[in-house]
Amino acid sequence: MRGGPHRARRTISLSTVAFNIGGATACSSWPFQRNGQSRRISVRGPVTVNSPGLAVRAAVDGLGIAYTIEPPAEPFIRSGQLVRVLEDWLPPYEGYFLYYPGHRQVPTALRALIDMLRAGREPPQSKG
Repeated sequence: MRGGPHRARRTISLSTVAFNIGGATACSSWPFQRNGQSRRISVRGPVTVNSPGLAVRAAVDGLGIAYTIEPPAEPFIRSGQLVRVLEDWLPPYEGYFLYYPGHRQVPTALRALIDMLRAGREPPQSKG
């Protein structure tokens, strides 16, 4: 890629979708890695969301570039509504790690969480 990290900075200097967890902007910088080079690039955007699904929706609606996990974005990538950018700069992702007691009877709520993580889905929205 010509321009290396400069192109990454230029690309995400466009409108971005910020990701917020628990009141603190968790993804105020996005990690990039290629050929042994690691970079964290600060981002600011007009939209802040608190779930990967909302980040994807904001990107689909044209509000900015989203840095998110792949499962919620995949249907929109397949349909052509979204495109991957800076793919060769993505850091390797090994998946979720969840540690829990190895009891034979796993509590129902924990079983639901494990199944949700394995399926790559977001939790259902609470009605309120």
